[in-house]
Amino acid sequence: MYRFNDRRSLFAAIGVSVLLLFGAVILLVSMTGQKNKAVFSYGKEGTARLSVYVVEGYTETPIKDASVVVVETGEIYQTDEKGMTQVIKVPCKRDTRYDDILQKPWGEITLIIYKEGFLPYALFYLQVLDGQTREGVKILLFEEGSTSSQEPFSIIEGPNRIWVDELIKMYQP
Repeated sequence: MYRFNDRRSLFAAIGVSVLLLFGAVILLVSMTGQKNKAVFSYGKEGTARLSVYVVEGYTETPIKDASVVVVETGEIYQTDEKGMTQVIKVPCKRDTRYDDILQKPWGEITLIIYKEGFLPYALFYLQVLDGQTREGVKILLFEEGSTSSQEPFSIIEGPNRIWVDELIKMYQP
């Protein structure tokens, strides 16, 4: 009887593992909206695209003529009357520090946003995927004197949730 319980547990564990793997594949395919195409690219540096949406921090009114600097290229883009930049081509530089543990399949870039009369805003580790466009990255600018601090805003985008969950599972005791 003891052996039966062990086999039963083994088959249950295999069944659950297969279902979880199947669910992960379905999730990744649905995230891309495309069949038979890899979700992530692990190749060398590629390119991605993004557009930036800059608004006033309290009212979310679009800000025209804000300067958006892509630190990796040094290029500067201006927002239009709707607070939007054109679609910007950016390098997709992967952070390879975790490759031996769990690869990060996305690239990361840094944006700095300036507008006269507003506090500067720096966004670090903005995630971009090779060959894909990330639209409407929202930036909240605050007028000088409208906050208790006059320090520039520095924001760090956290890693992709799927990646974090997988890393946590890997090291769970």
